[in-house]
Order: sequence, then structure tokens, then C-alpha cells
Amino acid sequence: MNRITYIKIAGKSYPMSFSLGASKKIVEKYGSAEKMKSSLAKAKDAEKIDIVIDMMELLISQGCAYKNYFEKDIPAPEDAPIVDGKWTTLPKEAMEIAIGIYDINDMADKIMECIGTGSNKEVEAKPEGKNMQATQE
Repeated sequence: MNRITYIKIAGKSYPMSFSLGASKKIVEKYGSAEKMKSSLAKAKDAEKIDIVIDMMELLISQGCAYKNYFEKDIPAPEDAPIVDGKWTTLPKEAMEIAIGIYDINDMADKIMECIGTGSNKEVEAKPEGKNMQATQE
């Protein structure tokens, strides 16, 4: 299952993950992911910027942690934010410098994409002997 969504910032592709840890922090701050989405949709300029930056900081930190724990042996793309062999996060201050005001809506869309990707369940059907035999005849 692919748990990672990538977002390009200042020429680097940062991984974002809507993990259990991210979900917990969102619930603590907003009450639920749905309430966070609603807050983002209703927010005006400065408030929207704060929500987007906070969410990106959270999701990128979870994405980098995922990559460092579970995919450290997988070759990284050239534009990966890797320092000393580890995926590195982007601090809030750097995001505020790198991201333009007209990029905020695109960033909000990427956050929603990440939450959607992290919320999807992977279901694997296992054929049972009797049914499998009937379909093969």
C-alpha cells in the first residue's frame, strides 16, 4: 500500500504521510480530520496560511519518519531531501520562505490528497478452495 504523497518545495520532493501519529495530532488540535478540512475550507488568508503550513510540517515530518524507518534501503530520487543518509523535514520557517502566496491552494489540495491516500484501506481478497474451484471450471 502506498502511504506517501509527495509535495515539491524549493526543488525538493518531500514525502507526506497521514499516519496514525498525524491523525492523533489533528484530532488533538481540531477534533477530527473532517473538522480540520472544514476549518481549512472556511479559513481566510492568514488563518489558511497557518493551517496549511502547520499541516504540511506535520505530514512531511511523518513522511520523512516513514521513509527513514521503513524505506531506508530503497534508493531515493535525485530531488529527495536527504542529508547524511536520512530524509529531512522542512522547518516551518523555511516553508514560509519557499512557498508563495499563490501556491497555498495547491498546497491545501496536496494536504487533502495525502489525507485521502492515508485514509484508504487496502483490502486483499483470499480465494477459498470451493469458490475458486467453481470459477476455474
